[in-house]
Amino acid sequence: MDGRSPGPWARVVATFAEARRGLGAVLTLRPYDTSTAEGRAQERYRRAALSTATAALGHGLGIFTGLVNVRVTLGYLGKERYGLWMAISSLLLWVQLADFGLGRGLQNHLAEAHGKDDREGAARAFSTGFFALLAVAVVMFLAFVPALFLVPWNRVLAVSNPSLASETRVAVGAVAAVFLAQFPLSLVPTLYSAHQRGYVANLFNIGSSVVSLVTLLLVVKLKLSLGYLILAVGGVGVVSNLVNLAYILHDMPWLRPRLSLVSRGVARALASTSSAMMLFQLAGLLINEAQVLIVAHRIDLLAVTDWSILMRVYALPITFIAMLDGPMVPAFREAYVRGDRGWLRSAFFRLVRLKMGLALAGVLLYVVFGDLIAALFAGRAVQLSASVWWSTGLLLFVGVWNGSFNDLLIATDRLWALVAAVAGNALVTIVLTITMARSFGLVGVLLATVAFSLFVTAWLNPLLCRLALRVTPSDAKAEDPEPT
Repeated sequence: MDGRSPGPWARVVATFAEARRGLGAVLTLRPYDTSTAEGRAQERYRRAALSTATAALGHGLGIFTGLVNVRVTLGYLGKERYGLWMAISSLLLWVQLADFGLGRGLQNHLAEAHGKDDREGAARAFSTGFFALLAVAVVMFLAFVPALFLVPWNRVLAVSNPSLASETRVAVGAVAAVFLAQFPLSLVPTLYSAHQRGYVANLFNIGSSVVSLVTLLLVVKLKLSLGYLILAVGGVGVVSNLVNLAYILHDMPWLRPRLSLVSRGVARALASTSSAMMLFQLAGLLINEAQVLIVAHRIDLLAVTDWSILMRVYALPITFIAMLDGPMVPAFREAYVRGDRGWLRSAFFRLVRLKMGLALAGVLLYVVFGDLIAALFAGRAVQLSASVWWSTGLLLFVGVWNGSFNDLLIATDRLWALVAAVAGNALVTIVLTITMARSFGLVGVLLATVAFSLFVTAWLNPLLCRLALRVTPSDAKAEDPEPT
């Protein structure tokens, strides 16, 4: 023993070993006693582990059913009808912002009420949020009904095939009907997440995926039209969310939405949180959508295809890392509200070390197997330069680091600082992408994307989180135990 402290790589390896030792203990259906700090710590880990495990199972099944869905639907509808469905669905991408970030904002309020054991506060928050989205859905419905008949949808969607033109309006109506029905129900996953029961929602999603696939096969066998196919497949999701809502309200009856619980004060508090989350989502969407257009104009359309495939490969490690993130954010919020700062600090840095280890593995995945994976997505040989894959790895590594502190800023209600950082990131990324894309190609686009995160938020976000992670001597007594 030379007395030297372990290096960063040794700490990452130790974190993986620690996670492996504790996994068997926390993957249990038996809850821990939450009347003590140690019991609450173990229960948070238990629920997070169950949520991650069921999310991984659901994601694996989702990949399989997604591939089958695309093959079956594309084979049944043909490229034109399938393309029409996708085009209509893409129009609703921006309409989803009409929830004003309420889902993510409500999660913080529900998790805070959970941390304070405040059932009335949770009921008021959910009732206010639910009826707010229901009112928005009604307004959108009243606006959409005349638009369905007055807007020249064939022209908007560039439909020139006469046989397809007759189906366009029906298809638009079917997609809109499913969207509006799902709109207020979009808060259902938030209920589970805020109460750290994401594993239950994941099990419902797994069942919904299977039923949706069976429904699709039945529709194809009956040879129903595009409109009926959209209603049938989309209707499975609506019914699943209704059953999901009924289940959690049976388990937590105090959350049942009631107009009498709608509160202006709660609405103002939700609006303050949700507006910040909406701007956060909007900035992210702006970056993604703007970069595609910039690549097309500053390079060419072939580069857009390469960029699209590259982003699919980039998203693979992100998907699995997000399975760890999702269950922990409401747990961080609940611990922060309860004052369990010892657990919050140690659990947060334990999670960061684990995620950075996965990010390193992701970098190696890109560099060694990037072209091979890209070829699987593209259905043809792909050869991107090593500098592209190394730049993608840098984007992943810095993104995971920054994303970890973004989650903590959300959990501790430092939302406007986060919005300011994301807005600055959006502005710098777009300007640098325009400047660098033509000269440096996709490498320039990747470096433009990572620049602000690397040189600004990589140190600014940890600085903003210092106060939330500060542990007093009394907090140290409740330091987070290892999962045992």
